[in-house]
Order: sequence, then structure tokens, then C-alpha cells
Amino acid sequence: MNKMRFFISFPLVICLLELLISGCGSVKTSSYFNEPQVKLNNYAGLEISDFETKIPYLPKDALTQIPDETASLLASENTGFRKIGRGPLKDIPGESTLVLLGEVTEYQSGKNIKFEGGAIKFGEASLTVQLAIVEKETGKEVVTGEVNGFSSLGFTKSGIYKGVAEEIVKFVSENY
Repeated sequence: MNKMRFFISFPLVICLLELLISGCGSVKTSSYFNEPQVKLNNYAGLEISDFETKIPYLPKDALTQIPDETASLLASENTGFRKIGRGPLKDIPGESTLVLLGEVTEYQSGKNIKFEGGAIKFGEASLTVQLAIVEKETGKEVVTGEVNGFSSLGFTKSGIYKGVAEEIVKFVSENY
């Protein structure tokens, strides 16, 4: 009887602890963008490309999941673009289309242990993305910027990816 109670209660306790711990550490994001050269509302479409990186140990899904989340959130925000796509937009002319490009330039997985400022730190995850919005037809930069995501409880893909995407959407929405 006691063995059975242990096998039932132990997983329940572990699940509750996991929920408590995951709720304690939130994702923090920050961003910096230059002033757009032109208002984004001069354009009808926004293409969002897969992101790039030179970091060999970055989870490859970051390069598609952040743009996917950004496209999904922008579509639900109804920013004013006639069409938002994750690939080339064929039904909107190039002169009326912007392209969002991103490169992950810094990444810390949260698995590393480091000594900083007299303390041992572990479980801190971060991600930095350099962004550019360019005119599709000319390649001219309309705006550039950087978005940072940070979590003190390790790398939770959905948390940091979504936080970075939300920061991008916030900027685009405010400047449309």
C-alpha cells in the first residue's frame, strides 16, 4: 500500500515543483530600433524570412520558430499590412513589399556554469537577434534594430522565442 502511494504521490510532487519553478522565472526582453526611414504603412506586404546565424551550437529551430511566431502574432494583431507571409509574396508587387531579415548574433543556452561578480551563475539563457526591414525591390534598409531575450531559469524555447517575436511585433505595430 505504501509503495503504491509513493508511486502516485512522487510524480505529482515533481509535477507541482516543476510548475512552481517554471512560473518563477519570466522571460525579459528588450529592443533597440533606429528611426524608420519611411513609415511602414507605405507598404502593403511584409515577407518574413528564416533567420540566419553563424553560431554552430544554436538550436536550428530558432531560425524558423521565431519568424513563424512573429508572422502569426503580426497576422493576429491586424497591423494594416494587406498580407504577411513567411515566404515570398507573389500577389503584391515588390515595390509595395517589405522583407524582415534576422540574424541570431548571440546565444547562451542556460546549461553553462560561470563565475561572475563573486557568484556562481547557472541556468541563465539569452538570445540576441539583429534585424533589418528592407524594401523587397531595391534592398534599401528601411529600419534596423536589435532584440534581446533573457531568462534566469534556463533556455525555454517557447518562452524566449515568443518573447523575441512579441518585441518585434510591438515595434512593427507601433511604426505602421
